[in-house]
Amino acid sequence: MPLPFKSLYRVLCLVVLAQSASASASASASASAANGGGTSGLKPSDCQPRDADSTCATAVAGTPAVAPAPPLPKPAGVLYDGPIGGMPSSGYAYWGFDFFADETGTPSLVRPDEFINRSPVPVTITLSFTIPPRPGCNKDCLPGVEFEVDAGWFKIDPPFVFDGDTASVTQTFAPGRGYGWAIGLWQATHARLTVSVAEASAATLQQVGMAALPGTATEIAAVIGSCICADGSSAACSDGSRFSNGLLGSYYPKKEVYRRAGAFNACPSER
Repeated sequence: MPLPFKSLYRVLCLVVLAQSASASASASASASAANGGGTSGLKPSDCQPRDADSTCATAVAGTPAVAPAPPLPKPAGVLYDGPIGGMPSSGYAYWGFDFFADETGTPSLVRPDEFINRSPVPVTITLSFTIPPRPGCNKDCLPGVEFEVDAGWFKIDPPFVFDGDTASVTQTFAPGRGYGWAIGLWQATHARLTVSVAEASAATLQQVGMAALPGTATEIAAVIGSCICADGSSAACSDGSRFSNGLLGSYYPKKEVYRRAGAFNACPSER
């Protein structure tokens, strides 16, 4: 039975609407699939450089590398501020060596077992340590520290300065003066050396007598030579080994002497 015209027109409209809805749904599904599925796709504007979280499907390519922070500059006039290389955990040790005389083969201006300030300005040496809590820290827990100076190897015992858990001693040496130091840690830790000159000075570590790397103690082998004995004969002898930063060896406060490893003298009176 043929449908009336109005009914037929209504059916045709419903068919067109259904086809349109189907096409829209298909397009939406395709877009969703292209964006990784789900009901809400990611747009390019959702991802910015450095993003790599729930707002992005993957980390954004081309993220700029972060450069490491530059080291903090040393205060003006400070030539070195760091650990003392070769510090033994027990016992005393001595540091002092005339690098210039050794490298050039010339006699030392003061003595060969002291650093010599060959700069035109005074140099200040500070030795600092971490100590146990005070006032429980008594005399025996403080480090043993002394400076040896000049050709006569005179001893200087500067007073300690306390700042919280840090104890330090400081001594200034004029141009041309020789100096060295002996340290025994006892209960102290973290021995530290600070070498400084006046802010406007242009002196270097080498000019004030120090090694280029005070925090590194590399052993330098002993050299065996020939010594003239008291009876006029000659015999093999050696000053012993030393270390690259001026550490010479164990120090004995009561006798006020140090011993370099491997040192010997084969002269009859020295055996």
